[in-house]
Amino acid sequence: MTLSQLAKLANVSVSVASKAFSGKGTVSDSMREHVFRVAREHGCFGQFYNAPYEKPVVALIVPEVDSRCYIKYIEEFRRVVDRNGYTMLLSISNFDPQMEQTLIRYYSDHGKVDALISISSHTEFPSGNDTVFINIGNSTRNHGVCVNAELGVGLEEAVADLVEKGHRRIAYVSEPLTLQKGEKLRACLQKHGLELSEKYFVRSEYRFEEAGMDGARQLLALPERPTAVFGAYGNVTQGVLAELRRQGVSVPEEMSVISMDHTPDPLDETLDVAYVDDMIETVCTLAMREIESRMMEPRTNTPLTLTIPTCFHAGETVAEPR
Repeated sequence: MTLSQLAKLANVSVSVASKAFSGKGTVSDSMREHVFRVAREHGCFGQFYNAPYEKPVVALIVPEVDSRCYIKYIEEFRRVVDRNGYTMLLSISNFDPQMEQTLIRYYSDHGKVDALISISSHTEFPSGNDTVFINIGNSTRNHGVCVNAELGVGLEEAVADLVEKGHRRIAYVSEPLTLQKGEKLRACLQKHGLELSEKYFVRSEYRFEEAGMDGARQLLALPERPTAVFGAYGNVTQGVLAELRRQGVSVPEEMSVISMDHTPDPLDETLDVAYVDDMIETVCTLAMREIESRMMEPRTNTPLTLTIPTCFHAGETVAEPR
């Protein structure tokens, strides 16, 4: 159907119909709703509606919503987006690069959002596009801004503290999606002349608390137990603590425990758990600042990497080994 045909059906001029759909010009609310009603009755509303949305729109792509870490990103971005008067859309990629690329293409080419944030992005942003692109947690891209909290900084502080206290047998409990963090721990240990022994690098097939409990069981079954253990993230660390308690292992007297992030907060109801601060609030605030800055200027996606150092919170779960 053409706009002229629709105007005839609605008994209005083509000019009035055009103004109703574009949101421009002086058309009364009752007349606009009349044109819209006729268009919906004839199945062509979406064909003609092109009025701009009154607020800037930011789309956020996360790998999943099962992890408290990604929930925290969602909550924090919602807070800073609301504070700035924007509207936020949410999509889930399920750790699938192809799905992530599809969502990026949709939001940048078809959905026409003002800004797009992808957490742990595994795909390239398109070039020649005026959407503001923000990538959280991965290396520099050819287009857009990368905001990264560098785990290695806080992790190095944590390892240095353990080594200073006399720890030499240091373990890592991971799950299928966190093996790369183990390599960062390995690099930090090597700086102190230590290694991440394969027997202490636990790769649980489970996730979240169950991975932590499984990992702790494997470590406690070893003839020579580690004196300190890192949990890949908060829920894994909680599982480690739960299993140590169940088996009567005191923390930190018999085993020191450190989490590689601090989500959820608190990590434990009775202990101030040592952790590497993942700086999520700072990352989200900085990303939003870049969105605002780039939306105020002529749109550019000149690549930029912003790195935030993490830091170590010693807490109450680290002590000298017996």
